Amino acid sequence: MMSISCKTSETSVYFRPVVPLLLSMISGIVAGSRFSGYDICAYLVAFVCLCLILYCLYKNRNVIFIPMVLFFILGYLSIQPWINPKFPPHHIIHFEDTHSWKISGVIDTPVATYSNRRKFILRTKTLEGNNTSFPVTGRIRLTVSGTGPDLFIGDRIVFSGRIKSIRNFNNPGGFDYKRYMAFRKVYGTAYVSAKKLTLIKRNSETGMGMIIADIRRKISDLIDKTGQGTEQGVLKALIVGDRNSISNDLKQAFNRAGIGHLLAISGLHIGIVATGAFLFFKVLLSYINFFLWHAWTKKGAVILSVIPVFIYGLLSGMSPSTQRAVIMVTVFLAAFLFEREHDPMNTLAVAALLILIVHPPSLFSISFQLSFTAVLAILCGLPRVQIPWRSDSIGIKKPKRFKVATKLFYFFMVSFFAILGTLPLAMFYFNQISLIGLLANFIFVPLIGFVVVPLGLLAVFLYPLTGSVALGCLKAGAFVLAQAMGMLKFFADLPFAAVKTVTPSYFEICCFYILFWAVLNLRYVSSKPAEEKDNVPGEDNNTPGKSFIQKPAAIVVLLVILALSADAWYWLYNRFWHDDFRVTMIDVGHGNAALVELPEGYNILIDGGGFSDNSIFDIGARIIAPFLWQKKIKTVDTLVLSHPNSDHLNGLIYIAEHFNVKNVWTNNEAASTFGYKKFVKTIKKNKIHMPEYKEIAGIRHINGVCIEILYPQEDFIERRKKETWRDLNNNSLVLKASFGAKSFLFPGDIEARAEYELAAIAGDKLKSTVLLAPHHGSKTSSSERFIEKVNPEVIIISSGWKSRFGFPHPSVLRRYKDKGCRILGTARNGAVTLSTDGQTLTIRPTITGNNIS
Repeated sequence: MMSISCKTSETSVYFRPVVPLLLSMISGIVAGSRFSGYDICAYLVAFVCLCLILYCLYKNRNVIFIPMVLFFILGYLSIQPWINPKFPPHHIIHFEDTHSWKISGVIDTPVATYSNRRKFILRTKTLEGNNTSFPVTGRIRLTVSGTGPDLFIGDRIVFSGRIKSIRNFNNPGGFDYKRYMAFRKVYGTAYVSAKKLTLIKRNSETGMGMIIADIRRKISDLIDKTGQGTEQGVLKALIVGDRNSISNDLKQAFNRAGIGHLLAISGLHIGIVATGAFLFFKVLLSYINFFLWHAWTKKGAVILSVIPVFIYGLLSGMSPSTQRAVIMVTVFLAAFLFEREHDPMNTLAVAALLILIVHPPSLFSISFQLSFTAVLAILCGLPRVQIPWRSDSIGIKKPKRFKVATKLFYFFMVSFFAILGTLPLAMFYFNQISLIGLLANFIFVPLIGFVVVPLGLLAVFLYPLTGSVALGCLKAGAFVLAQAMGMLKFFADLPFAAVKTVTPSYFEICCFYILFWAVLNLRYVSSKPAEEKDNVPGEDNNTPGKSFIQKPAAIVVLLVILALSADAWYWLYNRFWHDDFRVTMIDVGHGNAALVELPEGYNILIDGGGFSDNSIFDIGARIIAPFLWQKKIKTVDTLVLSHPNSDHLNGLIYIAEHFNVKNVWTNNEAASTFGYKKFVKTIKKNKIHMPEYKEIAGIRHINGVCIEILYPQEDFIERRKKETWRDLNNNSLVLKASFGAKSFLFPGDIEARAEYELAAIAGDKLKSTVLLAPHHGSKTSSSERFIEKVNPEVIIISSGWKSRFGFPHPSVLRRYKDKGCRILGTARNGAVTLSTDGQTLTIRPTITGNNIS
C-alpha cells in the first residue's frame, strides 16, 4: 500500500490494506455490470482521484477514502469491455442470423463430448459466401453432431452453416446465458453435422498455450490407459482439471454427497505440489555447498517451489479456484522468503484483487464465488473456535491422543465452516444442499485428497522421465478411486442425502452473511493459548477492539432476525395469502408452459415445454424448475399435460421427479416416445394421483376460481379410430380458468378441425379475456370461427425466436390484429405475467416495448 500519512484511528480502514480496495473494486464491477455507458464520467472521476492522491501525498495529508473511490471507478471501467463491447467491422456478430456461410476457424477450447455431440469454442478466421471470402474475428460456440474425426485444441476446421445470435430464455430471475457467454468473449453459435465438417490442419498454431494443451492431452491419454471406467473421468478432473468426461449422473452423485468441491483443482492440489516441491528442493540444495554455507537451502527451495506450482496451475487450466490457490501459495512462500508475518486474510484479498484485475468477469463465476467464500468463511470462523477439551496448563506434555483429537476437531471445523459459508450460494446456484456433507468429507477428503491426488500429481511429474512408472501411479490411484466410487454411490443413493431448496433472494443471502459475521462475534474466542495472552502487547480481556465488535453484534443479530421475519411474511403473503389470480406464460422457446397461481396458494402448471431430447437441453431442469424455485414453489398442486408432444411434455418430467406434485391431469392419450414413458414411470414411482380423463372433464371450483375442461370429448379415443384428423394435436386438453369477470383459455395445439368442433360443443363458454394462441400461432390454427367465439382481448403466442416452423404465421397475426387484440409473444416479450382481482387485468411482460402489436 502507498505510504499514507494520517492518524491511527483514521486509517483503521487500512488495517488490512488490500481488503477495502478489493471491496471497492468489487462494488465498481457490480455497478459497471448494472449501469453501463458512463465511461467518460468515470474517466473524469478517476483523473480527479489521481490528482487528489498526488496532491495529498505531496502535502503529507491523509487520503483515506480517495483510493477506495479510485478502485471503485477502476472496477467500473474494467468490466465495460464485456458489458458494452465495441466490435470491429469484420466481427462475426455482424453476420449472424443471415444466410449460410462457409466458416473456417481454429478450435480454442478443449472439446467436450456429450453422447452423440461435441461442443467447443471456435475462433473464427474466414467467412465465405456469394463467391467472396474475407477474414473475420470473434468466437462462436460450435456443436458438432454425429461421428467424425477426433478434434483437439489448435486444429483448423472448415464447415458450412449459419451463425446464430445468442439469446436468453427471458424469465424473471432466469439465468443470463447471453451475458455468461459474453464474459467468455463468445457472441454466436453454430451447428453442423460431423459429415459436413472438414479438418484442414492439425495443431495449426504454435505457442505456449498449444504446448500446454498438448501436454494436457498426453496426460489425459495416459489416464485413458488405466483401463478403468468412470474413474478415468474423475482422474482427469483431479489431475488436469478436465471435467468433460464426467457424466451428469456422477456429478450429481458428488453434489448429493456434498463433495463436489473435490472435482475442482484448488488449495489442496496446489498445497500438495508446493509441499512436495519444497521438500524435494530442500533435500537437493542441501548437497550444494554454496547454499549450505549461506544458509540458503530453505530460501532457495522456496524460490524454486514457485516454478512447479505455476506449471501445475497452467496444466490444470487455471480456473478461478486454481488461480486463488496459486496466488495464495505464492504470497505465503514470499512471506517466508522475506521473513515477514503472513496474514491469510490479506493474502486472500490479494489473490482476489489480482484475479479481478486480470479478468473482471471472474467475479460472476460460480467457481470464483464458491472458492473465495469457502476460504473466507474458514478464516473468519476457525480463529473463533475453542477446542472443548483444551487445557491451558503450562509445561504439561499432552498425550498423543490429545493431538490426534485436536487435528480431527480442526479438520471437522474446516469442513463445517466451508459448507456453512457456501450454503446460500449452493442454494442460489444449485437449489440443493447435502445433509451428509460433513460425514462424506470426513471419509472422501483424506481418501481422495491424500491418496488419489498425490499419486496423480506424482504421475504428472514422473511422466517426462518414465511413462511406465507414471502409468503405475495412475493405476494405483484409479484402484483407490474405484473403491471410493463404490462408497460414493452408497452415500449418494441415500434418500436423505440431499434436499432440493427454493432459491434465496439477494436480500436473504446478504442477511445470512451479516448474521454469520454477527454470531461469530457474539462470543469472540481468541485462538492464542492462555499462556501467550499476557505476553502480547496491547491484548487483554478488555481490549477496545473486542468490546467494540461484541456490543453491536447482538444488535445486528436482532436487526437481521427482524429483517428476515419481514422477508418471510412477504413471501408467505406472496405465496399463500394473496387473493388475486395470476398466470405466467413462461418463455420456453418453441413450446408451451404456463404457471397458474390461484388465490391462497393453489397452483397449476399447464404443460412444461421441452426439446425432443432432454439430454440435449432439459427445459424442466434448466428453465421451469428454477423459475418455480425463484417463486418459492416446491409443491405443484396440479400438473396439466395438454397432449404428449415433446414441446409440451418433456419439461414436466423433471418437475414430476423433483417437486411435490399432488395431481396430474391429462387426456390419458398415450404416446410411444421415450419422454412419455419416462413421465408415466415417474408418476407411478412417486405415487402421484392421475385420474382418468372422464373424472376431470367438466367444471370444478378451487379457491374461488372456476376451472373447466372443455375438450376433448370423453369418447375421443374411440372416435379417433374412424376420424383420422384426430391426432395428438387435435386431441389436446383445452382448459379454461375464470376468476370474476376475467378468464383465460389454454387450447394446447388444437388445429382448425378441432377448433370447429370445440366451438360447436362449447359455444359461448369459449369467450375469454386472454387466449394462449393455439399451436404457437400456426397457420393451421386460429381459424376465424374460433376467434369469433373466443373474442379475446389479449393474445399470448408462445414460440421460439425466429422459429424454423414459421410461428407465428403472418396470416394468424393479421386475423388477431383485425379483431383489435393486443398481441404479445414470449419470443419478443419473454415471460408474460398477467394478474387480476376479477375486475381489472394487469399485464407485465419481462421485456417491454417489443409487442407484436
